[in-house]
Amino acid sequence: MELQAGVHKDVIEFLSQLRRHCPEYQELLRLAPARAARDIAFDWAVILGSVAFVVFWSPWLTPVALCLIGHRQRALGNLLHDAGHRSLWRQPRLNDWVTRLLVAPMLFADLEHYRNTHFLHHRALGRAGVDPDFLPPPATPVRHWLQSYLRLVTMRRLWLASLAGHLADAGVRPANRLCILAWWAGVLALAGAWGGAAYAGALLGLTLLARATVFHLLTMLREMCDHYGLQPGEVFSFSRDMSCTGLARLVVHPRNNGYHLTHHLLPAVPYYRLRQAHALFQQLPMYRARAQQCRAYFFGDGAVARAWQAAAPGSMKPAMGQIF
Repeated sequence: MELQAGVHKDVIEFLSQLRRHCPEYQELLRLAPARAARDIAFDWAVILGSVAFVVFWSPWLTPVALCLIGHRQRALGNLLHDAGHRSLWRQPRLNDWVTRLLVAPMLFADLEHYRNTHFLHHRALGRAGVDPDFLPPPATPVRHWLQSYLRLVTMRRLWLASLAGHLADAGVRPANRLCILAWWAGVLALAGAWGGAAYAGALLGLTLLARATVFHLLTMLREMCDHYGLQPGEVFSFSRDMSCTGLARLVVHPRNNGYHLTHHLLPAVPYYRLRQAHALFQQLPMYRARAQQCRAYFFGDGAVARAWQAAAPGSMKPAMGQIF
C-alpha cells in the first residue's frame, strides 16, 4: 500500500528540509545495541523480581507488583515497536532473534504480524477501517476528557487486545500463536524449576492481571496521546509530540515514545534518540509552523486532555487494532 497523498507530501517535504538545514540528523540514526540489551534485561528483572516479592515475601505486595509489572510490560511494548522497525540491532537476524526470544512472546505478540500491521499504520495513517491503530471519535460530544478515556478503556475489543495480545487475533497464523503458547510453556517450566509451582503460577497470574489492568490503562493513555482528537489526512495534522517532563512522562511514556510525530517523520530514529530528534526538528520552519505539541497530560492550556475532550463526534469504524 502506498502512502496517502497528504502523508506522503508531508514526509517528503519534511525530509527535504531536514537534509538542507540539519545534515547532522544522520547521527540520530546511530544504534546503541548495548542500550537495548540493558533495557530488555531491566524490564525482565523488574517483572521477575516483582513476582518473587509477592511469592517469597508477602502477597500484600500484589498491588505494587501489578503496577511495576504493567509498567514494564508497557516499556517492553516500546521495545517491540523499535524491533518492528529493526532499530534494536542493525543486523536484521539478530534484531528479530532477540525480539522473538525475549520481547514479543512476553507480550503475547507475534513479531511478523506486529511488523506488518505497524507498517500499515504508517502507510494508512488515520484512515478509518484501514489504520489498525485508529481510535474512533465519540458518537456524541463529551463534556470531559475522562468520558473519552473511559469509553475506550471499556471497549471490549481493546481490552481483549491488551489482555491476550495476538493470541486473540484471528489475523495471526495458528502456527505463530502456538509458538507463543509453547514459549510460555517453556518459561513457566523454567520458572517452576527455579522457584517452584507457586512462583510459576504467580508469574502467569500476575502477568495476565497486570495486562488486564495497569498495562491496559497506560496503553490507552499512550494511544490517545499519539493521534486521538486530531484531524486525519496528513502527518502533521494527525500526529502529536508529547514534550512533557516529570513523573507523568516516566509513567505514561517510559521510553520516550511520547515523541510520536517525531517518530512518524523519521521512523528510523531509535527510542533513546527521540528527544534529541525532537530538539533538532524544532530548528526547522516546517516543524515549528505545523507541529502538534503538548507539554502536559491533564492540566493547563497545553494539556493533551483538552484535545480528547474536543474530539469531533463521528461514526467512523476502527480497524481491528493491536495493543502493544
